[in-house]
Amino acid sequence: MISLRGVRFRYPDNPEGNAALSGIDLDIADGAFTAILGASGSGKSTLAKILDALLIPTAGTVSVDGLVIDSAARPTGELLMKVRSTVGIVFQNPVNQIIGDTVEQDVAYGPSNLGLDHAEIVRRTDAALRTMGLVELRLRNPAHLSGGQMQRLAIAGALAMGTRHIVLDESLSMLDPQGRDEVLANLRRLNREEGLGIIMISHDARDCAGCDRFIVLDKGRIAMEGSPEDLALKKDVLRALGVRTC
Repeated sequence: MISLRGVRFRYPDNPEGNAALSGIDLDIADGAFTAILGASGSGKSTLAKILDALLIPTAGTVSVDGLVIDSAARPTGELLMKVRSTVGIVFQNPVNQIIGDTVEQDVAYGPSNLGLDHAEIVRRTDAALRTMGLVELRLRNPAHLSGGQMQRLAIAGALAMGTRHIVLDESLSMLDPQGRDEVLANLRRLNREEGLGIIMISHDARDCAGCDRFIVLDKGRIAMEGSPEDLALKKDVLRALGVRTC
């Protein structure tokens, strides 16, 4: 379970401006497929980084499977590592988070930093490559992958860390239709068969087909939430909040 209580965030270089997030209260159940929608500047990407502990709240608390980050206390490096191992994140452009010379090396990088023994690193790497259909590409240079393959590689890297929740921050926006469908199919399978929690951050409601619940942010606040059925029934409201619906 991921729980946010009274979460606020203001960027240090904007001390007098509007907060990026203002009083977010949110629960995300284990194994849920949750969509977080909103226009550019609504706070989506800030929230994504809060969930992965890349940003620490200015106020409020974040609890990730019992690991609590409290804005009133400076988190230890050990706590941050545990949170980031529990919640993986995949960004819009995976090139920025792929560092290995081969697909296999890139997937192995994360677990190797957890202090695991060699056999466990190999086991996790092999399992993640199989899960994401990358075994035949394991020796390929990531620079030679397609956009969809790169996103699958970034997801494999998160899986090898032992993540239980994965945040995708506009991760489908740069893909062609085939790559988008490929990544979405893998995510739905992981959610359905492995119980992996999916948190899809997007400005496009089409990325959220099959979600259990959606939440819309506007100016750093939760403006709307609902069921998948509401995505079709409330298109006018979604469009007014800057969400693409077709």
